[in-house]
Amino acid sequence: MRKKWLMLALVVLALGLLVGSGEAYENANGVGYFALQVPNPAAMRLDGLDSDWAWFDPAYIVGPDQMANTLGNPIPPKSDIDIAIKAGWTPEPDNQLYVFVKVVDDSLNVDTTVMDNGWQDDNMEIILDPDHAGGWHEAADALRTGHQQWTFSVATPGGYPQIAWLRFNQPPTMQWAINEGLVKAAVNVDPPAARGLTMAANVTVGYEVTMPCWDPYMPDGLAASTRWVLRSGQTLGMSVTLDEADGGGRTDQLSTHIKETGAHDSDFTSEFTLLATGEYATSVEPSSWGAVKALLQ
Repeated sequence: MRKKWLMLALVVLALGLLVGSGEAYENANGVGYFALQVPNPAAMRLDGLDSDWAWFDPAYIVGPDQMANTLGNPIPPKSDIDIAIKAGWTPEPDNQLYVFVKVVDDSLNVDTTVMDNGWQDDNMEIILDPDHAGGWHEAADALRTGHQQWTFSVATPGGYPQIAWLRFNQPPTMQWAINEGLVKAAVNVDPPAARGLTMAANVTVGYEVTMPCWDPYMPDGLAASTRWVLRSGQTLGMSVTLDEADGGGRTDQLSTHIKETGAHDSDFTSEFTLLATGEYATSVEPSSWGAVKALLQ
């Protein structure tokens, strides 16, 4: 029954795209995205490698063909950059978001040392509006209590001092979830010798994040903030974005939202719907997601 419900819901979403939608949220694929329930959180290892993601149904992996270039450029060819996004979640008591992003890049550019300027280099962003309420129309450097831009970079000696950072121009008090180890991240670089270089050719980078969601997320810390409870069927305002640089600054920005505005305006963020374990069986042929993609073609 759950599988049939999911298929119906996805078809309705797709048909909504075809006839037009009044929703302000902007999904680059025109439909929305999905986060799959992690079957065994204890088996997940935060190391920037996806060997513990074998359970993830490949039909739900997000690639460049389901993303937009927010700078208005064409999507770069896969020979330049290829991306595979896997999003997961767990209900209480774990109640966390899991994200793994694999990037195969013809050139890894990491030469900025200021955390707030990570967008000028190759880096990854997770943008969250957990209550999916929209209405956040603040400036990029406003206090990010209701719409957070979590960013993840390749940390190196003499380069970025740490992996995770809450952007943009936030006061030090807003970094508490990272400083207290609640937002956890790992980045793996292959070949390892590429780490520490400002420019390296033909590199594979694995960004892996495990974190709670908060809405609101307050500068006064955990006690003043509200941890969002993740549930099956819930839709989060959420975008995953990759900044791409080939030397001399950012050249492209690939995201699940359409406009660069989605980084700081929740009405332009994309959407991820949370699916429970029984709602995404690989035994479904054709897969629900594959059927929707076929419908849109």
